[in-house]
Amino acid sequence: MKRSLKKGFLIADNYEVAHFIELTSFCEIYSLKSRKDSKLYTLNLYNAAKIARDDLDKNGKLLEIGFLKMRIKGLPSFVNEGQIKDSGVLYHYYITDFISGESVLDRIKREGPFDEFKATKIISDILDITATLHSFEDPILLNGLALNNLMIDMSGPSEKIVIRNIINLRYFSSDFRVEYIDGVNPNFLASEVFNNVFTIKNDFYNIGAIYYALLNTSTPPWYTEVSKNRTDSSSIEKILNTRSRPLSFSFEVDEHVQKVITNSLESDVDLRFDSAIEFKKALLREKIYTKKTASVKAKINTKNGNGFDDIAGMKELKTILKEEVIDVINDKEKYERYGVTIPNGMLLYGPPGCGKTFISEKFAEEVGFNFIKINPSDLGSIYIHGAQEKIGKLFQDAENSAPAIIFFDEVDALMPKRGDGMQQSISGEVNEFLAQMTNCAQRGIFIIAATNQPLLIDEAILRTGRIDRLIYVDAPDYDARKAMFMLYLKKRPTEIDIDFGELANITENIVSSDLKEIIDRASKMAAKNDTRISYNLLTQVIKSFRPSISLDVLKNYEKIREKLEGKDKGNDSNNYKPIGF
Repeated sequence: MKRSLKKGFLIADNYEVAHFIELTSFCEIYSLKSRKDSKLYTLNLYNAAKIARDDLDKNGKLLEIGFLKMRIKGLPSFVNEGQIKDSGVLYHYYITDFISGESVLDRIKREGPFDEFKATKIISDILDITATLHSFEDPILLNGLALNNLMIDMSGPSEKIVIRNIINLRYFSSDFRVEYIDGVNPNFLASEVFNNVFTIKNDFYNIGAIYYALLNTSTPPWYTEVSKNRTDSSSIEKILNTRSRPLSFSFEVDEHVQKVITNSLESDVDLRFDSAIEFKKALLREKIYTKKTASVKAKINTKNGNGFDDIAGMKELKTILKEEVIDVINDKEKYERYGVTIPNGMLLYGPPGCGKTFISEKFAEEVGFNFIKINPSDLGSIYIHGAQEKIGKLFQDAENSAPAIIFFDEVDALMPKRGDGMQQSISGEVNEFLAQMTNCAQRGIFIIAATNQPLLIDEAILRTGRIDRLIYVDAPDYDARKAMFMLYLKKRPTEIDIDFGELANITENIVSSDLKEIIDRASKMAAKNDTRISYNLLTQVIKSFRPSISLDVLKNYEKIREKLEGKDKGNDSNNYKPIGF
């Protein structure tokens, strides 16, 4: 087993390498001894040349470090971080308090499966950690626990669980994919994960699978021997086919525990627990367990709201939507006389945080249509990744509520490109979406799809009769930024001399969601000191603010736009070319 650091290697002028612990798929782990107090610490060491880009934040630091610095109970206690060079190799590292104990997997190997009481205590600890992670405004997802990453800390009066390796943790809003998951047997992952759908309910499946394995000598539910490659289509198909059978409990366990495990492992995400707190209450029998039943429901908003009046600036966008789409919808008889058909749908694409979802909702208000939102991250949706008949039910509900808009957010995850590497069930769902979308305007249904990654969408979605209009939504321009500052600050206590034009000038290339965050931060600072929000305070926040979308990323989106525009050239004149603002 290759080790990069020798015993006695000094880090940060204080920590000496004591022992090599293990080599994982992503880092080397050592114990360290402090020269100052002789305490033991743990070192996680990463070869900089081998770190995947998705494991780094926008400042080039390991994402794990940011999570550890949040001091969340149940994660390792952060001590130090930095970079070192050894033998011409650059390494990133972080140091945590040493966990005195052993992994759950090692305990099973040494003593056999856990009894029901001990297994339940472990899962209860994990759910406490999960509840904290999920409680943030942008929830933090586990995205994959493994038995060897769960440490039994024996340093205190009673044993407790610490999640040792947190390489898979990501924010809910992050772009995460199944191939990024490290060190987790695919049998422990929820079925929808294989289609790159990540929500808090994936975590509940993962935790339920861990629960099952604790009681079953580390063997996960529906275990099947497959490739470790989580993108191997034959292995994925094998896993999904195996899960179509009833879950077998070959070990003795209480009926209540069986029900709790079965609930967490439901293939229909709607039937799983809704929160870590609900999961724990059922686990500890604090709540009478009742099995959920699927109910077909759509998020239909009635015709209300202020429409485009709520969108600050973006005059060009509003004009495009009005002239190209709204006018045709509202006066279809006139346009039909000229041979212009009602548009079937539109795609809003561009960088994250530019308001595509908000624009879609306001569009529905502007035209007075009912609004049905479908999102792979929307826990209320039961139309996706379960059965093709649910997709048909979605369109039937929309037709019954016509005129209606169906809004597909993150459409690249819902309708990805079909190919040889895609499992049959997902390909069938894409086919069903295509069939239902075709000329659905004749049924009183208008489609809006939004994505940050338009090149990942199945190309058949963008053909005439499905998605007729492609509209590029860029970072807000000067007028839009100025209008946003005026709108967001309108009802807050402000100084009278705020120069909104100058604020717009100094926030060029900053997306809409970041502008709101800047205003919210300044508002919190003013509230803390019981003062009015001033121009100086806003500029102070802007100077220290790190945009969530870099200029390089925005430039890359311009290249994507050019590619899509180029694809449109040569098509008939009815196809709308993407326009940026």
